[in-house]
Amino acid sequence: MEIQKSISKNIKNDISKILNNIEYDKRILFIIKNYGHQRFSDLEQKCNMSKSTLSKYIKLNLQKNNIEKKIHEKSPFYFLTEKGIEKLNEDYKSKEENLFFINIINEVALKTQELINFYKDIGVEESILFQILKNIVKIGEKFFQLNQNRELFLALFYMFLNSVLTPEYKFEVDAFCKYYNVKKLRIDYYVDSIMSSKFGFFMFKRDEDVFFFHEEDILGTTTLRLIKDQLIEEIIHIDLKGYREIYDLDNFAEKIAEKLIKMDLIWDRIREPFEMLIEKLIIKKAMDMGISKTFLMDMVVQSEKLSKSREGINSLINIINGSEKYEDLNIVSLHHIEDKKLDDIIDKIKGFCPECGKSILKQDFSNECPKCKRSFEKINLLSDIDEAVEISIKYKQKTKEREKLIICPNPKCDAKISLSWDECPSCNTKFGENKL
Repeated sequence: MEIQKSISKNIKNDISKILNNIEYDKRILFIIKNYGHQRFSDLEQKCNMSKSTLSKYIKLNLQKNNIEKKIHEKSPFYFLTEKGIEKLNEDYKSKEENLFFINIINEVALKTQELINFYKDIGVEESILFQILKNIVKIGEKFFQLNQNRELFLALFYMFLNSVLTPEYKFEVDAFCKYYNVKKLRIDYYVDSIMSSKFGFFMFKRDEDVFFFHEEDILGTTTLRLIKDQLIEEIIHIDLKGYREIYDLDNFAEKIAEKLIKMDLIWDRIREPFEMLIEKLIIKKAMDMGISKTFLMDMVVQSEKLSKSREGINSLINIINGSEKYEDLNIVSLHHIEDKKLDDIIDKIKGFCPECGKSILKQDFSNECPKCKRSFEKINLLSDIDEAVEISIKYKQKTKEREKLIICPNPKCDAKISLSWDECPSCNTKFGENKL
C-alpha cells in the first residue's frame, strides 16, 4: 500500500512553487504523488484552493478513476491510481518538474555521501553503486530514518548481490559475512529492518538461498501488472458469467511465472518458490481491489503449493485478515502456529463443507453447500483449516479430471468432449458409462 512520505523542507518549498502553475484537477494528483495518500483535510491544506473547489475536483478525479477513496487506519484517505499516475505523467511534464526531481536526486546524493565513500572503500563497482543509489531514490526520505552505518550499507549491498535480476553476483550469506568481516546476526538484523520498513522490497527462498527484488524494478512492475490483469479478468468473468466452479490459485501463479520465464526475468530453478510468492501477491492485490474475504478463502484452501508449508497457508490467512507484515507477504521462515481453528480465521465463516472444502457463512441458513450442493442437515461442518485444505484439493482434482476434454469416441467425429457429458454436441453420439 502507498505510504505517506517524509519530505524535507526544501522539497516542500519546491512543491509549493510548482503547485500554483498546475491546473486544479491535477493539483490533487500532484500532491498525492509526492506526499503519499491524503485525507480531505490534508489536501485542503496543501492544494491551495477553497473547500468547495477541492470537493468538486476530488469528485471529478474519482469519476475518472484517477484517485480512489479507501479506509486506512480507520480514516478515509485518497490514493492515487495507476490511471492517475499516467494522467499526471501525460499532462504534466515541464522543466519545473524535471528540476524538482533533480533536486530530490541531489538531496539523496548529499545524504548518501557516507554510504558512497564506504562502498568505494570496499571496492564496489560503480555500476552497482549507481543501481543501489537508484533504489534509495525510489525509497526516498524514509530510508534515512534507519541508522546509517557500515552494517546497514553491507546489508543493502548483500540484498543487491542476491537480487533475482543479478544472478551473476550471487553471494551466500555465510561467505559474504566471512569476506566482509561482519556478523551474520547484524546482516539478518538490517535485512529485517529494511523489509519491515516497507521500502518496496520482496524476498523469497529456495532452500538456503535468499532472493530479493523491488516493486519498481522490471521484475516487480511486470509481476504486479500480470497479477492485476489476471484479477481484472476474473472480476469481469464473475460480472458477466458468474463464479467458476474451481478457482485454481496454483494455476494462476503458474501462468504468470511461465510468462516471466519467457521474458527471462526468472528461471526454472527458482520457479516454485516464486510461484508461492505470486500466490501471496495475488491474495494481497485482491484484498486491495475489494474482492470478498470468503471468495479469497475458497481460493486459499485449494492451493496445493502453499499447503506443502503450514506457514504458507497461515500467512495467506493472515493476509486475508489484513496483515501487512513482510513475514506474511514474503516466503520466509515464520513462527510455527499450532492453532488454525475457525475462530482464528474469519468471523463471518461458520465452517467448511466436508465434501468440497468451501467456506460456509454464518448468515447462510440454507443447509446446502452453494458449490457442490451437498446437504448439511445431518453432517457437521469442518472447523479445522487443514482438513478443509485437504478436502478442497481432492475436490479440485476430481473436478478437473471430470472436466478434462477427450476426443469423441465416434470415429467419424473429432470433436472434443468432457467426461461429464452425456452426448457429443457435434455428432449427438450418446455415451455410456465408459467414454474411452
